[in-house]
Amino acid sequence: MDSLKPMLAQTGDDPFDNPKYIYDLKYNGMRIVGHKDDGSARLQGRSGLDYTAQFPELFGLGKNLKSKMASIDGEVVCLGADGLPDFNALQQRIGQTNPITVKSLMERYPAIYQVFEVARVDDYDLTSGGKAKADQMQRREILEKILIPDEKVRLSPYVDGSGIELMEQVKAINDKAGRQVFDGVMAKTKSGLYTPGGRGASWTKFKIPHYACFVICGYTFGTGWREDLMGAVVLGTPDNGQLRWVGCAGSGFKAKAVQDLYATLLRLRTDVSPFPNGTKVPKLASWVKPVLICGVKYYDTTKNGQLIWPIFKGCVTEVPDSGSLDPNILAKYREQFFPGEE
Repeated sequence: MDSLKPMLAQTGDDPFDNPKYIYDLKYNGMRIVGHKDDGSARLQGRSGLDYTAQFPELFGLGKNLKSKMASIDGEVVCLGADGLPDFNALQQRIGQTNPITVKSLMERYPAIYQVFEVARVDDYDLTSGGKAKADQMQRREILEKILIPDEKVRLSPYVDGSGIELMEQVKAINDKAGRQVFDGVMAKTKSGLYTPGGRGASWTKFKIPHYACFVICGYTFGTGWREDLMGAVVLGTPDNGQLRWVGCAGSGFKAKAVQDLYATLLRLRTDVSPFPNGTKVPKLASWVKPVLICGVKYYDTTKNGQLIWPIFKGCVTEVPDSGSLDPNILAKYREQFFPGEE
């Protein structure tokens, strides 16, 4: 069966309640389109790459579908030691194809396919461009009829009309687990069509962000219209009396802000790394004196402490060199820069 570009969602600020919508969990996983063609099954990533070898526990997907052929959509999550979805566990498995390595990781971090959509069934194309195009609730009804859930392949639940309450439940689960088990919630219009590769108003995702302040420790080379400026700021955080690299933030900048910040960073350039020996930052253009504190929005951290999807929100202040190593200073400025945010 031909590959299918999964439908994408626009980004919203805050979830809402509306009887014309259903609300799904936004998994902290990997988007996968599952294809069944007669007896064989294939797992296709969002980019079109084949991920069947990475998740052998899902080889039996074909037995979970009553139809002869189908293309279903969902997310693969990997479970951590606490039995809940763990993004770091998933990262351990995504790039592995060696059968011995995959088997070992499969036992340690088992994968589950959370299915929430069906796009094609036998000769029927249910997408917006198909002759049998179906709306959200019609597709859900079809999915429930053809899918045979088990421990590895599950039918993802939804809530009718109540996005606010679902988000509160998600936050409670994350708080109890001490990490980002779920990204947030998805709002889907009941009358919406499935548009492969499209990012329309029918689907809206509401992710749970985190906010913090970090020390700017350098900048990377820029590309495109920022080729003569900078690409991203290198971020550090205090850790046992020294600074630890936590990633780079290259989005969130406006043209004037990039120019002004770059001029400031040129004044602060240094050949001395603010980090311990051995810290290597890809595409580094220059280190800077660790005196600038900035606000950053991000969505999670990796197992080794790297920020996931960091977004630069602005410079907070400039402090003496010694102040950049004091975590209390960063906490104080975080409260001032992001009042009321978690």
